[in-house]
Amino acid sequence: MVAKSTVKLIDEAIIPALILMMSKIVGILLVNYFFKINFNVHSRDFLNLLPSITYPSAYDYIRVENYSNLLMFIAAAMGTLMVLTKAHFFHESHISPKFHQKLVNLNLEKLISSSFHLYHQALIWMIFLWLVTIFLILSSISKVMYPQITVLAIIIAINFSWILALDIQKEIEIERDHD
Repeated sequence: MVAKSTVKLIDEAIIPALILMMSKIVGILLVNYFFKINFNVHSRDFLNLLPSITYPSAYDYIRVENYSNLLMFIAAAMGTLMVLTKAHFFHESHISPKFHQKLVNLNLEKLISSSFHLYHQALIWMIFLWLVTIFLILSSISKVMYPQITVLAIIIAINFSWILALDIQKEIEIERDHD
């Protein structure tokens, strides 16, 4: 069971990781484009492998960093919110029979998810949400990130964690009642 869960976690982590990386890259490109910020790309500068981007001023760098980090956090929050919504409304263990019948009638029963699938997805998205939040905290401490964005991220991450905890508690109560 542990091996199956580990494989499932790795499988569930690939798409969220790609979404977060792409949101950061798209955020950088959009901010550079819309604010008309000049930048230089140096090939093979980071670890003699990856390119690095430099900006003419610290102000430009901070602006790009803030908006791209905000976009990355929004992507993590939206992914987490999507999984929490599925856990609340489409969880096979506590979906109402009436709603289940409506989904079957509309041929949407594929939306219903098992606990195994949902909780693996939720764990991955929650880990990424908290990793991004910790990154924002560290960026705020180093005065690269606006603290308002970081405080908002902390509040959202705490609330999403609480919602997931409530769903897990509900699942435990359902399992206890069945035994």
